[in-house]
Amino acid sequence: MRRSSVVAPLLLIAIGGLFLARNLYPELPLLDYLAKYWPFLLILWGGLRLAEVLFWAATDKAIPARGVSSGEWVLVIFLCMFGASLHAVRGFNGDWWPRNVSIGGLDMFGESYEYPLSAEKAASKTPRVVIESFRGNARITGVDTDSVKVTGHRSIRSLDQNGADNANRTAPFEVSGDGNEITIRNNQERLSSGHVRLTADMEIMVPRGATIEGHGRYGDFDVTDVNGNVEIVSDNAGVRLQNVGGDAHIDLRRSDVIRASNVKGSIDVKGNGSDIDLQGVEGQVTINGTYSGVIQFRNISKPLRYRGPQTELSFEKLPGQIRFALGDFTGSGIVGPTTLTTRSKDIQLSDFTNSLEVSVQRGDLELRPGRVPLSRIDATTRSGDIELSIPQNAKFDLTASTARGDVTNDYGSPIRTETSGRTTMLKAQTSGGPAVTVHTERGQVVVRKASADDKPLAPKNETKADTPIPAAPLKKIEQ
Repeated sequence: MRRSSVVAPLLLIAIGGLFLARNLYPELPLLDYLAKYWPFLLILWGGLRLAEVLFWAATDKAIPARGVSSGEWVLVIFLCMFGASLHAVRGFNGDWWPRNVSIGGLDMFGESYEYPLSAEKAASKTPRVVIESFRGNARITGVDTDSVKVTGHRSIRSLDQNGADNANRTAPFEVSGDGNEITIRNNQERLSSGHVRLTADMEIMVPRGATIEGHGRYGDFDVTDVNGNVEIVSDNAGVRLQNVGGDAHIDLRRSDVIRASNVKGSIDVKGNGSDIDLQGVEGQVTINGTYSGVIQFRNISKPLRYRGPQTELSFEKLPGQIRFALGDFTGSGIVGPTTLTTRSKDIQLSDFTNSLEVSVQRGDLELRPGRVPLSRIDATTRSGDIELSIPQNAKFDLTASTARGDVTNDYGSPIRTETSGRTTMLKAQTSGGPAVTVHTERGQVVVRKASADDKPLAPKNETKADTPIPAAPLKKIEQ
């Protein structure tokens, strides 16, 4: 019986891993890696076959007459021809060892060399400050000054000091422009080698009236105490804004956190990421994208529109707070009209005013209007329980129904129980009351009388609405 080998499956796994890395990280120069390091495949192949032979010998099993079959020799010759041709086509020289190998921002070889940054340029009271596409962190602070001042350091990874010095000269740090528009450049695009990574951590002091425009590849932007507009566009960044006098536009391909506190203008967020935390926003808020973490809103003075792949939310203003994550949504103090559509969340809403529309595919609903007069309520869930608390002496036209489940009347008169086919419902109509309709396809319905002891529903892991957002440490860029 011919003994099978693990070499082919492991090679398939390795090749599949390379192409998977290319899909996850489109900037990964996969062809360059293959052209330069394809002999490692032969080394890996030979090492695995040698390990197999040694294992067979150690276990007293028959050792094959040939360590490499004729078919494998054909594949070796083909691999050599392909690798040599690709190496020539890609135009590599004889430098074998990599100057720098990086996958997803993690550099594998060499040592990091740091260089100080220091520059200052005179500016008007309201300059436009542009941070050109760079890799690193930028902390921008508005102060009472008539200049733009940059301090910090840049890091270059290289096998030796001479290589790092050459990269630092080839891509010099620059602060240019006139007093009305100042551009900060790290010029890493001037580096001829795609393997050299240059990162910069910058502390930037600007006049309070400045407008900020930042373009990044990877890293954080922290903007504080500026009165102009802020625009951040990046492939991967965390963004923190505090005490901003103008509008904020944020467009991120990926982000770990977006936080904003005390923004007088509007906020427009696009892209993908994890957490969003907005508080004290005086302008309109618009959010479009996919965010998988914890979403929090507090003290929003104008309409908010949130649109994601699973959840859509809109309301007119929010004196209270909202928090939602993967499986739950909690809100209090919402001023409508409010519309909420989501796939799978347990919904808890309290102390809301004006009309409310809620639609959930899977999840429980707990609704506590809390105030009179009531406004129109239309809430449905395909699978989940519903609990509705109605204030005493409120006027309403109620229809609370379930297709498969029980109904419970803890409110008392004038609510009554009715049955229509398979649907069981609680119904009541008082003079001049708004329509209150709640329905579940599969679940229980409870209608009760609100108590004076009822408190607004608090989000899990609640933080105080007036707590300022801390100046979190900037993201460390792996070298």
